[in-house]
Amino acid sequence: MKDVKKKRIVVTGPTSGIGKEIATQLGAFGANLVLGCRDIERGKRAAEEISKNISNKSIIDVMYLDCSSTQSICEFSKQYKKQFSNLDVLVNNAGVNRAEQPREDSVDGIELTFATNVLGYYLLTRELLDMLKAANRSRIVNVASTFASDLDLDDVQFKRRPYDGMKAYAQSKACDRLITWAFARRLEKSGVIANAMAPGLVPNSNLFGKMSPETRNMLKKRGGVDFAQAADTAVWLASDTETEHINGNFFEQRKEIACEFRNIKDEEKLWEICEGMINKNLPNV
Repeated sequence: MKDVKKKRIVVTGPTSGIGKEIATQLGAFGANLVLGCRDIERGKRAAEEISKNISNKSIIDVMYLDCSSTQSICEFSKQYKKQFSNLDVLVNNAGVNRAEQPREDSVDGIELTFATNVLGYYLLTRELLDMLKAANRSRIVNVASTFASDLDLDDVQFKRRPYDGMKAYAQSKACDRLITWAFARRLEKSGVIANAMAPGLVPNSNLFGKMSPETRNMLKKRGGVDFAQAADTAVWLASDTETEHINGNFFEQRKEIACEFRNIKDEEKLWEICEGMINKNLPNV
């Protein structure tokens, strides 16, 4: 049974692929959506397409959000609180995969994959946490991955290691899990739950769009899932009454799976890394 009719849900990275499918399915269940988009025009087109694909009268708002920028995340949160009085679900989905591309830093001078995929999740959740706590049985869903490895919390920006875009992505997905567990522990008995999920391999996702044709073909030969299947577990965690009391777990295809990175010491170390980056770039926050 779904539990999101008329509830307000923020989805990041909703203009294509998994994020767009998550938003579409939640809208079909009657949720009111806020699409956090780096490209407002694409966001508006996505909102129109989502509206056409659902039969109810869900309200869809589009707001500017660049998850690689600490300033943009704080401004989004500020404007959200001015415009809306509630938040029931936050779906952190926006991400980048810079496989086979050179290193690039964010506007804050942070390696772009970490800035978007990890610090973006952390800061947006932190900035909206008061609204989530004020809601009744609110939820955080972090889109992670089973493709996770190369975790080095002493070198999260690849300043010591040779930069490798695929390794940076794999590390960021491990970090997404660690951040989820850290939030989940802090939110126990708060009425807010936080879980992570793996969408599975989606060869047609934009995350793989800048890979070489050879790499893309190799991934396609391994099989995979379509966007609807990839979004399903995130939608289930965000909306189903079956999951309303689950906190701090990792799922794929609606089944809990073990996380080899679950380690309180590492979770707290990553938390401190994120806090340090935020304090450096937003000293007045």
